[in-house]
Amino acid sequence: MTSSSIKDHGQVVKLLSGKPKYLETFTTYSPAHRFIIAEVTDHSLSFSVRDEDGSIFAMALGTNPKILECDRVAVSRGVNVDLESFTHRADWDFYSIDTHEFANLDKAAETKNNEEIKELLDRDAPNSSVWPGNEEVLFWGEIREDILLVATGALVKWRTGEVMFASIATRSEYRSKGLAQRLVSQMLSSANSKGIAHVGLGVFAGNASAKRAYENVGFSLIGEFSSYQRKEI
Repeated sequence: MTSSSIKDHGQVVKLLSGKPKYLETFTTYSPAHRFIIAEVTDHSLSFSVRDEDGSIFAMALGTNPKILECDRVAVSRGVNVDLESFTHRADWDFYSIDTHEFANLDKAAETKNNEEIKELLDRDAPNSSVWPGNEEVLFWGEIREDILLVATGALVKWRTGEVMFASIATRSEYRSKGLAQRLVSQMLSSANSKGIAHVGLGVFAGNASAKRAYENVGFSLIGEFSSYQRKEI
């Protein structure tokens, strides 16, 4: 199967029906109303979308994928990128999981105390992608020791409609106690009770402890990516 340039989002979805990992990546990162173009082959997928600020984000997945015209691109790890045109930003992994297996677990305690969440993130996870008050947040989960907030995280609904974990954080002195794993499991139970059947998450490739915790919960690895930013001329 080799496609020419496709400008119909639904057609791409149909072409990827037998490639579940490509399909999940495409539907997660390519909202239909911002989709620009895609190319699909037996061994690769390339697509681009226009972000809210007008910039173009692309993904190039698989073996020898075409890197479409873009301002930022994420490629399957190991794909060659022209470093005269792009600067490497980060390596990250994309995981996902179904929630039905967590239906009978305890639900997560939810917190609406934005000041406490912000204090924990400022202190122990300052590079978090989502913060209290962001409109995409569905809810914040929490674990407390006595009255102290020791672990938190958000479930967010992306512009594609996909639900993702974000800003999972544990106080440094409470790490290595399995709190993140317990919190994520409880939040998956809460997600199931709210009718959310499937959840994804992204994690920096070098964060071995976080990846181990997510894998212990049952998350499946969907893709390993490297992100690049086009250099300004």
